[in-house]
Amino acid sequence: MQNLIFFDVDGTLIVKNGEDYHIPESTSKALKLLRENGNLCFINSGRTMAEMDSVIRGIEVDGFVCGCGTYISYKDDVLFSISIPLKLCDEIINDLQKCNVEWFLEGKNRIYFNNIPSNTQIGLFKKELIEKFFLPFSIILPDNKDTPVFDKFCVCLLPNNNFEYFLNKYREYFTFIDRGDDFFEIVPKGYSKATGIQFLADYFDIPIKNTYAVGDSANDLSMLEFAGTGIVMGNSPENVTKYADYVTDSIMDNGIYNAMKYFNLI
Repeated sequence: MQNLIFFDVDGTLIVKNGEDYHIPESTSKALKLLRENGNLCFINSGRTMAEMDSVIRGIEVDGFVCGCGTYISYKDDVLFSISIPLKLCDEIINDLQKCNVEWFLEGKNRIYFNNIPSNTQIGLFKKELIEKFFLPFSIILPDNKDTPVFDKFCVCLLPNNNFEYFLNKYREYFTFIDRGDDFFEIVPKGYSKATGIQFLADYFDIPIKNTYAVGDSANDLSMLEFAGTGIVMGNSPENVTKYADYVTDSIMDNGIYNAMKYFNLI
């Protein structure tokens, strides 16, 4: 029976440590063997396609589930794609400007930041994006005339914020994923890494029991719980490992390869 195997990116497939940014050799070997054995391998990430740099796009997989299930592709075909409606995008931006939070908006082709100096990890991400990855981005000014369309977004809270107003207003429309340290990933209701698995299981007519999900952080929980087998990297925090069917070694200790070997997939 063919299996579907889903991998998070950061901390699962990709090592990020200062200037070191790469996919371990043992991971590349595991992906090659998995596909040679007839399995289908997908990246399943909170990143949108705009955030998939050349390193990630160069990983040999069968397709992508991006933006927490808001975009799904197989080989060169886009199977599914949704964006937040333009009117709602405009309203979100206006409210974010009032709430004393830092934010970035994630579209399929571009990422958007506000123009205020940053004091949170969003500023570190913007700096890394500009200096290292050269990803397509824009700065939104307070008097921006053209509202961008985006698929999901993230915020970091600042002191004396009014995020509770924002959360209460939009909780009907969005799922708020608490990533810790006052960082929230915000995704349209009804979409997640788990819905991406369900979509592709239906598309390929593969039972859920033949799906595997591999991740390391809080935004992986939906797919880890939903997949037939949830595999957590050894470098993961305890609030993630407790949801695992199996905890493998860390990313630098051949975690992907060892897990695939353990389940006799390679």
